[in-house]
Amino acid sequence: MPRKAASFLIPTWMLLCSTVLAAECPKNLRCEWLANPDAVVDPCPEFYWESVPQSAFRLVVAKSADDLANPAACVWDSGKVESRLPIVEYAGPRLDNGVTYYWRVQVWDQENRPLPETPMRHFRLDVQPMRHHLPSIRTFINFAGSPDFAREWLDLCFRKEAKQGRSDIITMRYGLVSTMVLPHPSTGRPLSGKAKELADFCVERGLTKEGILEDMFCHFAEDTPVRLHVGSENTTSPIETRTCPGWDSRNDRNGDGRVDDAEFAKLVNPKAQAREPREARIPIYYWGPPNDDFVMNVGHPAYRQFMATVHAPRICKDYDGIYFDTVPTDVPARGRNRPVLEYPRKGKEHDRWLRDLQVLFAQMKLALPDKIITANGWNANPMVIDGRQSEGWERMARQADSWQREIDIALDLDRRGKFQLIQYNPIFHPELATFGEKLPISHDRDKLFGLATYLLTHGDFTYFGFGRHPYRHATKQWFKAMQCDIGKPEGPYFLFAEVERVRTDNMKNLLENGDFETADAQNNPAGWRIVEPVELDTGVKHGGRCSVKITSTNKTINNINKQYVQLKPNTTYTLIVWAKVKDILGGQGAGVYPYEFEEAKGGGALTWKGTHDWREMRTLFTTGTDAEGRISFRVYGATGTAWFDDIQLYEGAVMRERIFARKYTRGLVLAKPYVGGPMGDETRTQHKLPGTFRPLKVDGTLGPPIGQVWLRSGEAAILVE
Repeated sequence: MPRKAASFLIPTWMLLCSTVLAAECPKNLRCEWLANPDAVVDPCPEFYWESVPQSAFRLVVAKSADDLANPAACVWDSGKVESRLPIVEYAGPRLDNGVTYYWRVQVWDQENRPLPETPMRHFRLDVQPMRHHLPSIRTFINFAGSPDFAREWLDLCFRKEAKQGRSDIITMRYGLVSTMVLPHPSTGRPLSGKAKELADFCVERGLTKEGILEDMFCHFAEDTPVRLHVGSENTTSPIETRTCPGWDSRNDRNGDGRVDDAEFAKLVNPKAQAREPREARIPIYYWGPPNDDFVMNVGHPAYRQFMATVHAPRICKDYDGIYFDTVPTDVPARGRNRPVLEYPRKGKEHDRWLRDLQVLFAQMKLALPDKIITANGWNANPMVIDGRQSEGWERMARQADSWQREIDIALDLDRRGKFQLIQYNPIFHPELATFGEKLPISHDRDKLFGLATYLLTHGDFTYFGFGRHPYRHATKQWFKAMQCDIGKPEGPYFLFAEVERVRTDNMKNLLENGDFETADAQNNPAGWRIVEPVELDTGVKHGGRCSVKITSTNKTINNINKQYVQLKPNTTYTLIVWAKVKDILGGQGAGVYPYEFEEAKGGGALTWKGTHDWREMRTLFTTGTDAEGRISFRVYGATGTAWFDDIQLYEGAVMRERIFARKYTRGLVLAKPYVGGPMGDETRTQHKLPGTFRPLKVDGTLGPPIGQVWLRSGEAAILVE
């Protein structure tokens, strides 16, 4: 998704939030990081401006300059949006390709005083699907791709030498924005790569006399247990739990930057026992030797400037863009759930990490508008950068509701023009996929299911990858069926068939008051242990008299509401839940899950995010010898409102199997996602096809013509006309 090269230098206002301006209308307006661009390739572009610290904004887009003055005539009017972020993504009706649009923005300052509207700006839309080499899919691979392999298979990879095989292959440079690798002190190795570059930057700008400014790291605010691989992240490395001490400057009573013995003997905050700040750095992946990997303070102005003006331009030289790894929407690893010095996440600061990272990404896009920038697992809105890689996007063991949710997210991002590298993780293989789940299915079945899952999602900006960390044998896992020509999609995926294997009509719900119809003396749902903020809502319900409602205004929420149950050992159970959500953003969202059933198998959390009406989800789990545990519902690390109703727990596998389909010009794709429980022939169902097709095999050959197909739970069919 290359952009035209920038025609401006990076000015001093790049520090954004650290710069205080006069109270005047916003300046330096950008659409997709350029001023008045004539070839915007994003159907839902981002808009950016520079302003005094703001409390809200309003942005309008119109087809003519005259229409801007008339909100009713505008294509899109954001309305007044309370936000401190000077960036917004277009969220109106679909824009017409080849048309020039006009826009302006108004900002309210921190005292909610309106500033003058900006001058008019314009952009012209020129959206084109990303090209692909294989007939029906677009492909990428992470850390592999020799020129010979790339020539035959790839549209994108992380090796610039792949262009020797075919010059049109997009190449991305791997990078780290939220973390940084340092040599472990025991090795005695000097700083290298990004770390040396940052240390030199700090010295050159007078921030330090030597080394990296400690304020550029994130630090635990109290002692925190951390469980990490030692040496490297692989299945053969040992895993240890250690306590990282927290830093509290109040313990440093003489202000010399360290806690001496006398100060340590009388700590002001005994929960933070670091002797100096560097001991409290937040580790992310592994402790050395040979290396340590720490979380960076993405809100530090000088670190932002370093990334945008020094590091990012250097690493993407001779590449088409950058892929940033380890980019969550909150402080990575254990820092997400524990007190962090730089990110207190209280009140208006609850989303500070996300906002700081969005601003940092904006600085890099302003500096490098012609480069594709993506990040692993990044689903922020506005996205700011060009798109995401989703390293663990789908896998066979993901149960049907969660599997479908991930597909819907990918389809929405594609509609918004966001570049996506979506990866299917194969099952366990002793050489090729040591981190994969050990499931009783063939690798061929797993491969076809992965390809079919992508084909249900395939769009203008999606790329399919097949493989699993650590990727050293990734190319050995690819298969000839990926090269088959089934044409182009003829519409979205749809529900092809549905089978209710066991009905719940005459079964007993093992949860008391799972429909929340009964209240206790405190007007809380009877039978549940409740943690605020929870309330019964008679105005919104799925069925009956009322539902239970949780409203969160702060991402520090983790209100675990629970009901304990005594089940049978070594027995399968089904948890069914209905939920409705509004603006659930961040963290793990709204969820219901079984917990404390020791040695249980299956039973992942059912989670809801975003905004949608009542939606049912199910999960199956099998108890071990200890069958006492709890069913919990909560909102975790997110803001917004969630309603839960009709939470049901049944003995047995209460399966509602669904087969999803998508029509292509030369074929039909069917997928029956896993619903938990068995995956063998006992789950087979027969389905009549709308014509005669030949089934595609993993080796790329076609079977004999068929008019019906049998599918097991966790199985797919790719059919060619």
